[in-house]
Amino acid sequence: MTSFLFTLLLTVYSAGAGTTEGILLETQTIHIGKKEIVVEVADELHERQLGLMHRTTLEINEGMIFVYSSAERRSFWMKNTLIPLSIAYIDSSCQIVHMADMTPKSTKGVPSGLPVQFALEMNQGWFEANAVSIGDTLQGIAHCK
Repeated sequence: MTSFLFTLLLTVYSAGAGTTEGILLETQTIHIGKKEIVVEVADELHERQLGLMHRTTLEINEGMIFVYSSAERRSFWMKNTLIPLSIAYIDSSCQIVHMADMTPKSTKGVPSGLPVQFALEMNQGWFEANAVSIGDTLQGIAHCK
């Protein structure tokens, strides 16, 4: 029995290779201006804590939205995150209030500056390449007021 459990655990660990690659959260399609994107929704504590850590790729028009129950000042870091990302901090009315580029594997916090209820992470440079800026509003977020 013990060898069976060890083999089972080893198989499960090996299948995931200790990463979150291939493990996707619930997705939602949202819009910023005329641009449609598909985001994984991280609305549970453990999902927000893991975020995009250990992933090696992120599709071009895909990202992750972090959803909180209320607006507060927030800060994100990139520990164990391998993909260069840009972040948009979004208030409770779904308006972008701050954006920043983030450095892979950095433990330096990137603060929101203002109270926010959402954070959207996309591949680094995506916001600039798609003419998304502070003041733009996201549409289609089920959690917006």
